[in-house]
Amino acid sequence: MLKLNNIESMRIFEKIMPLCLALFFCRTVFIGYKYLFFLTLVPCVVYSAYWLLKNGILNPKSGKVLLPLMVIALFFAHFAPLSNVVKESVNLLLLLYFVAFADLYFAGEKTEPFLKWILRLTMLAGLIAIVRFVLAMLGVLMPLGDKLFEGVGFTLVNDCNFYALFFILSIILSVRFYVNKKINVRNFFVINIISVINIAAVMSRRGYVLYALLVFVLVLLAIFKYRWDKKILTVGLTPIVLVIVCGTAILLSFYKIYNDDLSFDEKYKYYKLYTLSDDGVTFSEFDFKQKMKRQQKHDYSIGDNLFFNGDLKLGLEGWNYLPTPHDCIRFDLVVTESGDSAIRVTRGCSSGYWQIHYAGRPIFYHKNVTYNLSFSYRVLEGSDKPFNVGWWVNEGYGYRHNLPATICPIDSVWKRCEVSYKFVEDRLNPHCFINSLRAGSTIEVKDMCLTCDDTIGMPMYADQLPDSVIHGFFARESADTINYFTAPRIDRWRYAIELWQTRYDTKQKIFGQGFKYLEWYGERFWKNPDRHDFPHNPIISSFLYSGIIGGVVYIIFLIMSLWLYWKKRQQLGIFFIMYLCCMFFSMFSGSSHFSFPLFAFLSFLPFVETGRKTVPVTEK
Repeated sequence: MLKLNNIESMRIFEKIMPLCLALFFCRTVFIGYKYLFFLTLVPCVVYSAYWLLKNGILNPKSGKVLLPLMVIALFFAHFAPLSNVVKESVNLLLLLYFVAFADLYFAGEKTEPFLKWILRLTMLAGLIAIVRFVLAMLGVLMPLGDKLFEGVGFTLVNDCNFYALFFILSIILSVRFYVNKKINVRNFFVINIISVINIAAVMSRRGYVLYALLVFVLVLLAIFKYRWDKKILTVGLTPIVLVIVCGTAILLSFYKIYNDDLSFDEKYKYYKLYTLSDDGVTFSEFDFKQKMKRQQKHDYSIGDNLFFNGDLKLGLEGWNYLPTPHDCIRFDLVVTESGDSAIRVTRGCSSGYWQIHYAGRPIFYHKNVTYNLSFSYRVLEGSDKPFNVGWWVNEGYGYRHNLPATICPIDSVWKRCEVSYKFVEDRLNPHCFINSLRAGSTIEVKDMCLTCDDTIGMPMYADQLPDSVIHGFFARESADTINYFTAPRIDRWRYAIELWQTRYDTKQKIFGQGFKYLEWYGERFWKNPDRHDFPHNPIISSFLYSGIIGGVVYIIFLIMSLWLYWKKRQQLGIFFIMYLCCMFFSMFSGSSHFSFPLFAFLSFLPFVETGRKTVPVTEK
């Protein structure tokens, strides 16, 4: 694609490009890499721009890149929401930049530095995650946590599935490097153990399935390809087999934690691993050992306030907020003019959800029982009611986090807010209280009370229930909140069919309706059109934003990518394997083809390789 008439002039570029490219993609596994990415990107862009102006560009054959260009054009033609445009445009422009230099970079099989940087950066992220967890267990926070970590739990980012994917790719790369004698046995073991620990800890079911498939393929290769070579079997494949055994044991141990018949006191210790947050070691939901010792236990009776410390006489004990990156939240205990204690919350920007979260004695909500939540509040900045109230449960018709509220004035300043909800199913301590506080708002809240219409004195707290009951709900709640494999995806895929049948006319079915569906998904699954959602499948998304034309073109593009990879499997074998892994995850988690940059980049590579014409290189 480029005239390489002076290879010496690109030596600096060739040294920076592999790291820059790897950092761009590895932001998916650790958000902190984005800062290093820009430090390496600027020299690459400046130097390559100078070199291009000096040497010129050889135009590629249009027929070789026509299909990828059609996919890009159909995607851009339907951009409407600005929030979607900015993110996807930046990713796409960077992808085009890297693809433009793929011919230069991949000429002469110079791919090894890039693959090694992917492996190194992923391993560094995995070590950081492990160290962060160990320190959090000791009550020590890592510095710059609000800048470097997005994920709640073990993972360092919000999407635990794509996080796990990078460690799957690391295992594949480690096998390749080990077989080619690029790394020794010790490094091979370290890479695989770090990878499997991270895959297991984030509880990505897609990660489990792909890991099991990877083990199956490696076993087949050992049996059929190397069965007559005893030296390879005994020296080369023994470490691989040992790593497979150790990795499988680690995965099974985590499965045992979630499904074996442990006592509740034992199980809550493991649950702590998945409730870490950046403001400290927040084990509020099931932490009986530390918090419950300071909480007065009593048998439930009719009319009791189920909220522990609802009057705030014990300070902020039992009340917290769930932070997200750049939340800009202030959460303080204040004393009002009447001498009462109140929680003052200020929200400065437009991110974050549960600004006041009940974190006291875990409550068990019974089905067919109506629960009444009330509290006093006053608004210091913002509208009359700049928040939502409710529970984070979805019982078939959307999350109940924004219930209809009855507002009654107490005096000229304070008001009383009341909401009610009858649970359809039994629930174990879902997130509850105030969420979605409007940006630029400040409120004070006091006298929080939760009552129910139970008339037979049922147990209302988790610690009043037998371990067998808690065990069942722990498993169910874990399945409801952490990494479904397909269940929530099927709901979103079915909703796409519903949208297609009810909100698309004939013209829109042919040409698409843009990205309006993001708001419809937000309204359906979050009861909030401002919070976008999507089908979690790029093929379905292509039909929604660009109609039958765009959907068919995109399917043809994927088929052609697979076909060209198969034709070039000798040259692009490792990238073909990485592409298949990325496709597997994207088909369950991707917003669009360009939302996961590594997948988009790998899909372009076979087109670039097919259209590449080797140009003689001269050195000075």
